[in-house]
Amino acid sequence: MSQKCRQHIFGEHCTANNIAPCCLCGQPIHRHNDQWTVEHLTALGLLGPDLNTNCAPAHEACRRQKDKTDVARIAKAKRQAEAGTPRHLHDTGHEGIAIMATPDTKKPARGFQAPAGVKYDWRQRRYVKASRLSRPEPA
Repeated sequence: MSQKCRQHIFGEHCTANNIAPCCLCGQPIHRHNDQWTVEHLTALGLLGPDLNTNCAPAHEACRRQKDKTDVARIAKAKRQAEAGTPRHLHDTGHEGIAIMATPDTKKPARGFQAPAGVKYDWRQRRYVKASRLSRPEPA
């Protein structure tokens, strides 16, 4: 993060002249006297956005403590995500593209590529050869 962006985030949270509260402990941070950093309120590893609204100044020591808990929470979220997905859905399909399916449907979600010459027919709700798509003939 650039120094300009870092100072801008501090300025957004200033309550007095060059003083802002720590987002973690609430104690004042003096812009030029204390060691401080910009902390993401919701960790990026927990799908927090990388926006200024998700950032606030924090003491360096407070940030280190929060990082320890964030690492544990991120690891737990990854374990839970992997436990909810059947093992065979982690395999890769053709051309090394990962095939992931949502639990309530059989159609793969992201990363799926239909084979060449095949299109999805929404009326029949299945994949068919591109030449067999039913199209009304113009009159």
